[in-house]
Amino acid sequence: MTRIGFRLALAYRSNIIITCVTLVAQVFLLRMIWTSVYGSRPSAAGLTLDALLAYLTLANLQAFATHTIVAHTIHDRIRTGTVFFDLARPVGYLRQMAGFQIGNTGGGLLLLAPVIPVVLLVGSITVPVNGLGYLVTLALGYVIAVQLALLISLIGFWTMETGAISLFYRLVSQFFAGTMVPLTFFPGALGALAEILPFKYMGYVPAAIYVGHISDVSGPVLVEVGWIVGLGGLLVLTWSRARRRVVIQGG
Repeated sequence: MTRIGFRLALAYRSNIIITCVTLVAQVFLLRMIWTSVYGSRPSAAGLTLDALLAYLTLANLQAFATHTIVAHTIHDRIRTGTVFFDLARPVGYLRQMAGFQIGNTGGGLLLLAPVIPVVLLVGSITVPVNGLGYLVTLALGYVIAVQLALLISLIGFWTMETGAISLFYRLVSQFFAGTMVPLTFFPGALGALAEILPFKYMGYVPAAIYVGHISDVSGPVLVEVGWIVGLGGLLVLTWSRARRRVVIQGG
């Protein structure tokens, strides 16, 4: 399944080109907007303009690199009935889909490698303040992203359709991950909500550690491990119920 996911990421060249162009354009537009917003101010919300641009560049690279396709895949297989073959395999369903997503992410990283210098040229980057902390929190954040994608996918065993739910989830997760606006700019109740949701560990926390805006790594790591354990338990419980709801369509 990991090999299949890897090959799928490399299968459609036009999609690869458009994805890379979109990433470069997004980073460029964010640079132009935030440079204009800052104007002559040296800093805002504790971030200098250079640190903010480095943060936004990293956050968007992370979002593209760790994008999950598993929800779309499971949705299609439930709708067409081919989920039957997944359930007939000797390896557990959640392990199959997790392996598929890991392989797809590996292929995506391979494809992004040539365009990263262009993104860094259009955006901005600085020397990491805590490179090890960045990598650890990013890896744990990726696990959380895959777990949440699997949870959203399992809803399809009850509803048969998860397109609208997936769209809503993508909007909310990207916003609260801080890919467009760092969470330090979120006001009042919105900022408090962002603090208790897991999405910030998929974008904001690793990038903020990289640029030095977050200095304490141990706290975020412990919280991420807690989320992973909790989401893992919820996944097992949800799957134990979802497997009883399987309806094979298409034959």
